Amino acid sequence: MSLLNAESCFIFTDTETSGLNINFSQIIQVGSILSNDSIEVEDTQDLNCNLLPWVVPSPEAFLVHRRVESLVGKELSHYEMMLKLRQEWLDWSSSRNPVFITYNGHRFDEELFRRQFYWCLLPSYITNTEGASRLDLMYTFQLIANFFSHCVQVPRNDEGEVSLKLTDWANQNDISSEGAHDALNDCYLMVELSKIVKDKAGAAWKASLKGSSKGGNLNLIQSEPFAMLGEVFRKKTFPSPITFCGQNPKFTNEVAVLDLCCNPDELDEYTDNELLEQIGTSGTAIRKLKINRSLPIMPSDQIPNLKEHLENMNVTQNKVEENAFKIRNNVNLQKRISELMANNQISYPEPKFVEQSVYAGFASKADELWMERFHSEDWNKKATLINGFEDKRYKELAERLVCSNSPNSISTEANSKYKLFLKERIHSKGPWLDLKGAKEKTDKLLLETKDDEDKKILEQLKDHLKSMALL
Repeated sequence: MSLLNAESCFIFTDTETSGLNINFSQIIQVGSILSNDSIEVEDTQDLNCNLLPWVVPSPEAFLVHRRVESLVGKELSHYEMMLKLRQEWLDWSSSRNPVFITYNGHRFDEELFRRQFYWCLLPSYITNTEGASRLDLMYTFQLIANFFSHCVQVPRNDEGEVSLKLTDWANQNDISSEGAHDALNDCYLMVELSKIVKDKAGAAWKASLKGSSKGGNLNLIQSEPFAMLGEVFRKKTFPSPITFCGQNPKFTNEVAVLDLCCNPDELDEYTDNELLEQIGTSGTAIRKLKINRSLPIMPSDQIPNLKEHLENMNVTQNKVEENAFKIRNNVNLQKRISELMANNQISYPEPKFVEQSVYAGFASKADELWMERFHSEDWNKKATLINGFEDKRYKELAERLVCSNSPNSISTEANSKYKLFLKERIHSKGPWLDLKGAKEKTDKLLLETKDDEDKKILEQLKDHLKSMALL
């Protein structure tokens, strides 16, 4: 439950994984740091787990994070790690409203957390419910690159192109990145960089915090006289003045904004088809933005040297404000845009595998209570509870948990079914990395690398892949 008038705290978090596929890769390390809202560290957490039996490791991922300990079976199980992670986060935020801070997390880490809580029969949503909100620092850095490069050092190459690598931002601002690509160490980089942003570009930090919730993002977009969007795309900065011009009534997370460098007077004359052609995710007059994740948006009156930015776009501040006023007061156009968004949503195919079904519906109250009971029992009792779930997704996940953690607790028939599942995931082609693909990649990298430590990691991976071949 959201704590009214409670202080905030920050939970910086990062992951290291078996690969980059958000549906089928596994978290093998989670680092988290708790701080107060002054970014003073109060506690840390470093959790590691073993690789799941059906997850084939990507050699490229292991060469980055080098966490071969997950291959030898001496860490926590994945289930144990996810239970501890969730409980620690809940304990940390029991008396404060947490802001979960990641780096490129809204596309990757956050999606992994949701899926792997779900795999473990835990509530998928924790970082944006019950008073929690979430901030992706990568979008804060986009604001910095566009509007505050005179305050915070921005990493650029010789051609002036912007880097969005966390380690590059750390090094550019005299923060040692030694030990990077360890989840906890990367959290420390985020902490130190956040202090710099808060101290030297406070307006960007304040806007980022406001944008950590859907309501906050909507308020930013609706800023008067207008808002500024500051994106980095293909290593180049793209500032643009925007204002709200519609919201999808069927999917309220989707909001439309108009690029105020465009002429709003023409929009009323367009047919629905012509207007629809102007609505897109990039490169169009009307942009679709998702307000349930971080966005590089600020109120225009908080932008230093605003007139200079607008002049570089060949538009005056007076003209932009005039365009914004017209759009804000054109209710009929906003209604048309909203209806077009609702009537032209993309339909996605039904998910084929249970891992892809995290968004296929919330658990019923009965299943929520059954999950709580499942977690409270020993493995022998857990095995008897599998068929008590109403939703077939949870039955499948519960059976997988018992088979992988306590095979002696479950029937011979269930174990036989589980072994067939292992063979399919390890040996068959699918949307996951299979054994043949991993072996080919590992052999290729062994031939190419000249680094002794990399060779050692690849040899360990090769041994692990040989043991998986026996399953």
